[in-house]
Amino acid sequence: MTNFKFITTFLLITLYSCGQKPAKYKVDPAAVELNNKAMTLVAFIDNADSSNKAISLLDKATTIDSNYFLGHYNKLMFFNQLKQFDKAVLTINKLIQLRPSAHDLYLTGGILYERIGDTVSSKAYLTKSLTICSAVLDTMSVTNRDYEMLMSNKATNLIMLDNQQKANEILKQLYDKQTDEELKKNTLSMMNKNKKQLLELWTSDQYSHQH
Repeated sequence: MTNFKFITTFLLITLYSCGQKPAKYKVDPAAVELNNKAMTLVAFIDNADSSNKAISLLDKATTIDSNYFLGHYNKLMFFNQLKQFDKAVLTINKLIQLRPSAHDLYLTGGILYERIGDTVSSKAYLTKSLTICSAVLDTMSVTNRDYEMLMSNKATNLIMLDNQQKANEILKQLYDKQTDEELKKNTLSMMNKNKKQLLELWTSDQYSHQH
């Protein structure tokens, strides 16, 4: 059974898009079918052939419908599994083109650019993510169901941008408020980490984070 390293690497990244509700459109059914077929291979993601086959199916889906967000998004987990971070960067940029206000995509992009050693682009993407995230949080009620996720992502950005002190303040606030033991444990595991330690934490087999 796979440990789904994608989840551990792209901590807290979800399909939630800060302050943006994209216009709904009808996705080509043939593209959806190919995406669904690719997703049956997630259970075999540890097998390189399965991951490559899934990417091939998703490539066909996004060729049929180039604006099919989920088709592009799902490629990320397979590229990550194969450590093809350069291709994942191209994919994240396509996703940002489709949803330019999504803080989570910029955060993922920042992590990916860090992986390929482009620290200049990484910093730019993380700064953009932090700016969007902060702006949304400024007008969001603490009772909003997305508040904790956004605060966690803000802390993640701050750690990646080498501002551990501010990140720890946010994480301590979250930790004190959380009632879910698993979330408390995951929040605690992020505290007092620098960028290098956080990246190592995400790629360790023992660490899992669910949102």
